[in-house]
Amino acid sequence: MFEKRKVRRHFLRGGIAIFAMAVLSAALFAAVSHSESFAIRVYTPFSRAVSGWIGAAFSFTPYSAAEILLLLLALAVLAYLVCAIVAAVRRQNGWSLLRWVFDLLLTAVAVIFVFLLLWGCNYATPKLETRMPYDTSPQPQEVLFETAAWHLGQVRLHSELAGGDRSAFADVAGRAAVAVKALTEARPDLMGGGVVSPPKRMIFADVLGYLGISGIYSPFTGECHVTPIGTAPFLPSTMCHEMAHRLGFAPEEDANMIAYLACAGSGDALVRYSGELLAFNYCYGALSDPELRAALWNGLPQAAKDDYAANAEAWRQYEGPLRDVAASVNDTYLKAMRQPEGVKSYGRVVDMLIALNLERNSDN
Repeated sequence: MFEKRKVRRHFLRGGIAIFAMAVLSAALFAAVSHSESFAIRVYTPFSRAVSGWIGAAFSFTPYSAAEILLLLLALAVLAYLVCAIVAAVRRQNGWSLLRWVFDLLLTAVAVIFVFLLLWGCNYATPKLETRMPYDTSPQPQEVLFETAAWHLGQVRLHSELAGGDRSAFADVAGRAAVAVKALTEARPDLMGGGVVSPPKRMIFADVLGYLGISGIYSPFTGECHVTPIGTAPFLPSTMCHEMAHRLGFAPEEDANMIAYLACAGSGDALVRYSGELLAFNYCYGALSDPELRAALWNGLPQAAKDDYAANAEAWRQYEGPLRDVAASVNDTYLKAMRQPEGVKSYGRVVDMLIALNLERNSDN
């Protein structure tokens, strides 16, 4: 009887904690969603600063602290459940097992609360396209083709300048970080503050490969992670994408656009080439006219075609059913975080690229 009363008190205290965290999470998300001033002037700067501090604390190793901690956490949970089951069997009392399962639920809610507090509410901040001085309304295919053709010209130019650069992962990561840092200095109105540090190479890169994930940001350790899968020309834009997440650009289309702006403003030929490949790839993929697509593809230099083929071949070995499952999970996650288009939101960067190109043409 005493055991039951003790467990019930534990459930009551835990239930109050869960309710409190749920209310605070909802209130914070609502405040960020409905107050542009609070979102831009308070929450995002707070998130950037804290991410920088946490990232600096975990910068002591070139390896991913998040992956190591996640592995240790999984082992701890497994050991926790085994101990709970053994204790319940020995005591012939299911209350202790129920209590331990409840503690896991409480921990999960706490993790979600910390995620939203540190970084997750950036999904609810005003989208990047609303903060850029361009018209991002939908445009006809002809205008999209013109934008794709412009980036095709840039791909031709910078593929020659890059000259087959196949630098090592760590070197490319440092150069990508320089590009993002330069953008934060050039556009403080857009980028705000925040520590910029090179992304880390994934330890369990093959696992992410089978899931079809090329990079991931961990708000709990402030680390940007990128898999070394693929060829060097495609790495800088992926790295800049993850660093954009760290700086508070949570929506995928926003991180893509920041990645392009960082690469496009870089004086590094490989980084610039990577950004133009990113822009061309999205514009090309958005075209529905097969003749226009063929014209663009035929206009690609052989070096770029070889880079596309080599990158596709590097990822082909990871094809499988897990990739479809991961895509479905990612789609659900994005929709839950106020991105109703789900994984299709990755392509929303096309509207911003078109708008930027129209602005570029009007200036000439």
